[in-house]
Amino acid sequence: MRIVAVAVAAMVAASPRLAAQQIPLTDKITRLDGTWERVPEKGWGGICGVPASNGMKLSVSPAEISIQADRFFQGVSSQTLMPIGEVKLDGSQTVLVTGGTATASTDAGWLAVTTTQQRPGGFANVMREVYILNKNGDELTVWRTLNVRRPDGLPDKIDCGNHHAIVYSRKPLSK
Repeated sequence: MRIVAVAVAAMVAASPRLAAQQIPLTDKITRLDGTWERVPEKGWGGICGVPASNGMKLSVSPAEISIQADRFFQGVSSQTLMPIGEVKLDGSQTVLVTGGTATASTDAGWLAVTTTQQRPGGFANVMREVYILNKNGDELTVWRTLNVRRPDGLPDKIDCGNHHAIVYSRKPLSK
């Protein structure tokens, strides 16, 4: 019996597919599917140097969530939704268009996406975004937290705000 338990444990540890945790597709996640516009008069906080997207599109499938958003280049918005990446719902790491990485998990059942962007000198920005819908499903709050990981792997903080609640409303479907 002991040999069987050791063999099963070794197979799970050796297989990233078995070791990764599939995120269940509950309505807290499937209802994120859609196009969202920012409501600038709502929300709270801010993160210096990290502008909030004015719009985004989330496409939910059983395997992943595809994220498109307007992007900023030298402080100017792209004004159109551009691909950011497909975040796998099995907990595995995904490489984003920006070159950073992302992993998905849940926080009280809500989708949580953690992105890591390497910086010069071995530092990394670690952003965690939790996507929370209101009861009617027509308003989405993205609770964003930014921290810094030092070259020695220990966490650090930024000095000019690291929390931002960004509110979006569901954009009606075009007819």
